[in-house]
Amino acid sequence: MAHVVSLARFTLLLMILTYQYRLLPSKRQHRALEALLESQRQLYNAALEERIGAYRRGVIRGYIDQTRGLTEWRHSDPDAAYLPVNLQRATLKRLDEAYKGFFRRLKQKGAKAGFPRFRGKGWWNSFGFREFLGISFDGARLRFKGMPGALRVHLHRPLGGDGRIRSCSFKRDTQGWKIALIVDVEAASSSTGERMVGIDLGITRFAALSDGGCIPSLRAARRAYRRLRLAQRALARKRPGSASRRKARAGLARAYTDVAHRRLNQLHQATARIVRDYDVIAIETLNIKQLARSMLARDVRDAAWAKFISLLRYKAEKAGARLIEVNSKYSSQDCSDCGERVSKELEDRQHQCPRCGLSIDRDLNAARNILKWAGVRPDLRNVTGCGMRAGGNLSRASTESSAD
Repeated sequence: MAHVVSLARFTLLLMILTYQYRLLPSKRQHRALEALLESQRQLYNAALEERIGAYRRGVIRGYIDQTRGLTEWRHSDPDAAYLPVNLQRATLKRLDEAYKGFFRRLKQKGAKAGFPRFRGKGWWNSFGFREFLGISFDGARLRFKGMPGALRVHLHRPLGGDGRIRSCSFKRDTQGWKIALIVDVEAASSSTGERMVGIDLGITRFAALSDGGCIPSLRAARRAYRRLRLAQRALARKRPGSASRRKARAGLARAYTDVAHRRLNQLHQATARIVRDYDVIAIETLNIKQLARSMLARDVRDAAWAKFISLLRYKAEKAGARLIEVNSKYSSQDCSDCGERVSKELEDRQHQCPRCGLSIDRDLNAARNILKWAGVRPDLRNVTGCGMRAGGNLSRASTESSAD
């Protein structure tokens, strides 16, 4: 997401980016974070109950009405006033966004409306500040009302932008607590280079590049299938409500988190290399929701194409690269040299054109078509195969190390 700010004689393009860091709380601060999390869960549920009750009486209770009620509550209850008001307003806004999403889905044909639900302890893992007010950050520690002492932040990389933080959110996961800081970052000016690439996404090979390179598939969930299966079996054997079942559930959550981290690491490495090495990037548009319901559903979800495209989109904007999304219908069937349509089954991995005699890998042919249909004029005459390139693609060694 980006917006443009006009400054006198020039235009500055700013992007809104999120930087995540691990928190290092003491035992006392850890208990305070848990208490804050529980207080905001209860506030969310109370606000939802108030809205439902008002609707049954024929009254509409919106975000502004509830913030006014919050002000009155803080004046009458010292415990409520002990917490930052922006923290509580963010929780009310979260409920308001849930209502807006519900009404938006009601208008969509075939979509499940999904009315906002009351949140149990297992379904509420985050809270935050909608505006960075009532909280301070000196580059190493966070301070805000309700938190005993200064909360240490593991700043493993510098914070982007000019240091001005728009908002933040705290989240609890299987490894502890982390914070997401939302900042404005200046985007690079558009590149005038001529390094172009077309990308065809797949399963056996994660991506084929039009210049002959490729990104191997990680298949993080497939590799961890046995570990996940054993963890799920151990959970199923535990007695409901027992301490051993809670431990087994935590172990299963850690296993899934590890798979997600490996996959995200692969996607970050791939998108960073592509944006660094190319100025114009053409990628296919995919109906991922429909593909996720097909016979290849497990592999499609494991590949995380939507996440890859999302990362590539914002990184290209930040680096000044041009990203073009192309309708990829018949990209595997049409010949990238003469345009002859050659029908293929899914198991046919080689493109053989009876008209011009072109014989190349099916995915490479699709990547070349995607680049051509993007409206650019690349020179692809010397590209005949899909091999690993040291410059523009992930090396096999780095891919395997991220999956260990």
